Amino acid sequence: MKVRCFISIELESSIKNNINDFILQNNLSKIFSGVRWIKPDNLHITLAFLGDISADRISDVKKILTKIAPNHMPFSIDLSDLGFFPNLKNPRVLWIGIKEQPNLLKLKDDIDKRLDAFNISYDKKPFSPHLTIGRIREPLKIEPKAVAEMEFKASFLVTEIYLMKSDLSPTGASYTNLYNVKLG
Repeated sequence: MKVRCFISIELESSIKNNINDFILQNNLSKIFSGVRWIKPDNLHITLAFLGDISADRISDVKKILTKIAPNHMPFSIDLSDLGFFPNLKNPRVLWIGIKEQPNLLKLKDDIDKRLDAFNISYDKKPFSPHLTIGRIREPLKIEPKAVAEMEFKASFLVTEIYLMKSDLSPTGASYTNLYNVKLG
């Protein structure tokens, strides 16, 4: 049996609420019509998307996370500003940025190296730290000035890393925590 999984950093509920309030207060659903908003409970930072993996590989991923976590102390993440992937002309994903954080990059690098060592496949796109808040379903014209004027800022302490299961349905994804381990 295969399980769709990813390794992530989960957000504190207060940060999830702040993001939801930001979307509502700025009327983002009106400004960006055609965006499927990520449910607040599903907001997370993906460190490695594993896709469909077998149960025995899940135990390997748990071992990897258990081995890596003690080598990384808790660190702060600063969320800031809005952006789009791949770009403003052809937006597909609406995100909140993450200010450069060497500890986050080192954690991601360690996870990738261990996954490679265990021969566990994962999405190897270049890591661009961000927090997806919406997926754009239809062509959308975006005014760069309007986006630049919207400001979101928040910070939180990363103390754990998670192995999450993802179940897809017509109403969107639902995530289940399979394993988490404290940093440091």
